[in-house]
Amino acid sequence: MKVVITGGEGFIGKALAATLSRRGVEVIIIDRTKGIEAKDFFDTVPNLHDADCVYHLAAQTSVFNTNHAQIMYDNIETFMAVCNACKRAGVKLVYASSSTANSPNTTSLYGISKRFDEEYARCYNPHATGVRLHNVYGPNPRQGTLLWHLLHDNPVKLVNGGRNVRHFTYIDDVIEGLIYAWGCNYSLINIANPEKTSVYDFALAVQAHNGAEISLLTEKREFDKIAQTVDESLFTVPLPYTPVKEGIRRVFDTIDNDTAQ
Repeated sequence: MKVVITGGEGFIGKALAATLSRRGVEVIIIDRTKGIEAKDFFDTVPNLHDADCVYHLAAQTSVFNTNHAQIMYDNIETFMAVCNACKRAGVKLVYASSSTANSPNTTSLYGISKRFDEEYARCYNPHATGVRLHNVYGPNPRQGTLLWHLLHDNPVKLVNGGRNVRHFTYIDDVIEGLIYAWGCNYSLINIANPEKTSVYDFALAVQAHNGAEISLLTEKREFDKIAQTVDESLFTVPLPYTPVKEGIRRVFDTIDNDTAQ
């Protein structure tokens, strides 16, 4: 079997590619860091008929990104090119959406762009499956994420007193959910740990391993939201989701193993 992964050098893309490769699937990675733009590839690729699935993970990923032109290009124009190419070739498309596409969670163009993708796929490629991801974390986190700061900053400054509540979802669960999406017939699904955890409690779970100093700030960031909810009207992939404290333990087990090597 063969799959194409856009954003295959990113945090989730690397983990997905590694898991599929271990399971005997041929993986083709499309990534800007390899000099391959996803939009250019899907605009010009002659066909995708020998592919079994396209995972479209490449995107701008931050709620706080103010570069609207880049969001429009990467999250909307590129998505349209990928979506249209998969529809023409009759290839299953699984694409990364976001918890911020859920209207109560939408605060900025990032979330709007992800909601656009869902609506575009619904209209123009109804066999595609969009996956709303919820605060994915794991070993070797993407720079700028909460876990990255908790691993690299000291003190760690938490806005809004660390009261923001999220559904932190461990990377291994996300990968299993993405593989599930390949074979499912839903147009839109959640991959979301049902456990609600405040940013402060998440930070405390990390602090128990590395002793990081935590500084609580009263200020609230623009485009931030205190509580992000899961749209319960959508199907949520039924997995034994990893509790946050267990997920953090696995992160530090990986760090310890890497250090020992």
